[in-house]
Amino acid sequence: MKNVNTWFKHISGDNIENKKEKNFLEYRRKWMEWPEVYNIENFPLFLDIEVTNVCNLRCHFCETTISGFNYQKGFISKEHVEKIIDEGSNNGLYGVKFNIRGEPLLHPLIDYFVKYAKEKGLIDVYFNTNAVLLTDDMVRKLIDAKLDRISISFEGYTKEIYEKNRIYSSYDLVLKNIENLQKVKKELNVNYPVVRIQTVKLPDIDIDKYERFWKSRVEEVACLEYQNMNCRTTGLVSSWKCPQLWQRMGILWDGDVRPCNRDHKSSVKLGNIENTSIKKCWNSSEVKEMRLIHRRGEAHLIKACDGCYLRNSEISRQESE
Repeated sequence: MKNVNTWFKHISGDNIENKKEKNFLEYRRKWMEWPEVYNIENFPLFLDIEVTNVCNLRCHFCETTISGFNYQKGFISKEHVEKIIDEGSNNGLYGVKFNIRGEPLLHPLIDYFVKYAKEKGLIDVYFNTNAVLLTDDMVRKLIDAKLDRISISFEGYTKEIYEKNRIYSSYDLVLKNIENLQKVKKELNVNYPVVRIQTVKLPDIDIDKYERFWKSRVEEVACLEYQNMNCRTTGLVSSWKCPQLWQRMGILWDGDVRPCNRDHKSSVKLGNIENTSIKKCWNSSEVKEMRLIHRRGEAHLIKACDGCYLRNSEISRQESE
C-alpha cells in the first residue's frame, strides 16, 4: 500500500509520532505494516474517541462548519470513556485521540480522560485543538495527566492571515497560550506534551514562512493538504485502500462505533458501546467485508467510502504523480 496519508506533511523538527521506546517502536511498526500486508489482531491499535462534536470556532475550510452544524450535538459521558479505555487496556490498545469533530478542550473532563488513559497504560494519548481554551490552568492539568502529545491547528503566522481563517479566534491569545505551554513545560522540567503545530495548506499561507515562524517555538511543524469538503465526488474507481480499516476505529460522543474516524454520517453503524464491545465491532462481518472490498479496489461500492473526501484527495494525488 503506497502513498498512504499523503495529505499529511512533516515540515521540520522532530516527528512527534516517533519515539525510541521498545513498545512504542512495536506499535508504530504495526501501524505501518498492518495496512501493507493486510494484517490485523483481535483489537485495533488505536481509537478515535469523540469527546464532543461542538466547536467554538467557525473555520471556513472545516467540515464541521461546512455541514452547518445540522446534527445532534453532545458530550461523551465519563462512564462511556471509562468503559472504552477499560476494554482497550485489557486488549492491548496502544493509543487514543480524544477528538473526531469538535474542540476537545470544551469538555470539562478532558484532563480526567487523559489521566485515566495514561493510568491504564496507554502509550500514545493525544488530541488536536485550536488552543483557544489552552489556559495556564488547563496546561498544568494536562501535564499532570501526562498527555503525550498535542497537535495545535494554527493557520498562518500573522494576525491578519490567522484571524481571516480561524473565525472567532484571537491570534494574540492563542500564540500566548502556545508560548505559555512551552514555558510551563520548562518550569516543571518535563518534555510532554510534545507540541506539533499544523496548518491546512491554504492559498494565502506560504509554507516556508510558516516553518520559519514556528520552528523555534514548537517541537514539530507540519501541514495538511487542503481537502475540498464541499466536493464529494462519487463513483471513483481506484486501487487505493484506506489504512484505517487495519489500524483504528472511531467512537462518537453518543457511543456509536464506526469503522473509521471519517464516517460520522450514519453510513455504517456497528453498534453502540452500551450494548456491544469494540472487539466485536472490529471483528464483525461488516468490517471484514469492508476490508475485502478495499483490497479488491472496489471501495466506491461502499456508501461510507464512496465520496469520502480523504479517499478522493488520496486518489487525486496518486493520479497526479
